[in-house]
Amino acid sequence: MARPRKCRWVEFEPGVTFFKPQGIPMRGLEQVVISVDELEALRLSDYLGLNQEDVAQEMRVSRPTVTRMLARAHRAVAEALVYGKAIKISGGDYQVTLRRFVCLDCEHIWDETGAPGTPKNCPRCQGYAIQRFSR
Repeated sequence: MARPRKCRWVEFEPGVTFFKPQGIPMRGLEQVVISVDELEALRLSDYLGLNQEDVAQEMRVSRPTVTRMLARAHRAVAEALVYGKAIKISGGDYQVTLRRFVCLDCEHIWDETGAPGTPKNCPRCQGYAIQRFSR
């Protein structure tokens, strides 16, 4: 019997979930699928430059799991680029992490999920001196 799949943690759900070659109607396109957790592994590794051990720690999975997720995502992106296929970001076994922030003006600490980045102001004092709270 196979071991149950471990939930992967992602920082946010993507706002854009579909990419396609320009000038080709959707009905004429094949698709490749990248799961949300595979996209998160790509973001952390390729975009932010974290090593696979750090990616594994952020996503709360093993390093070999990260290696497999990156291999699947890289292959899907390469297939889409080489053969002119659309990329659909969908599915996966993941949970969105809460991001914790602190206001340096009033010392209020709060959690948020959703879009990446830092909130514009503190929900308590409306101050702008906000930073990510270290775990």
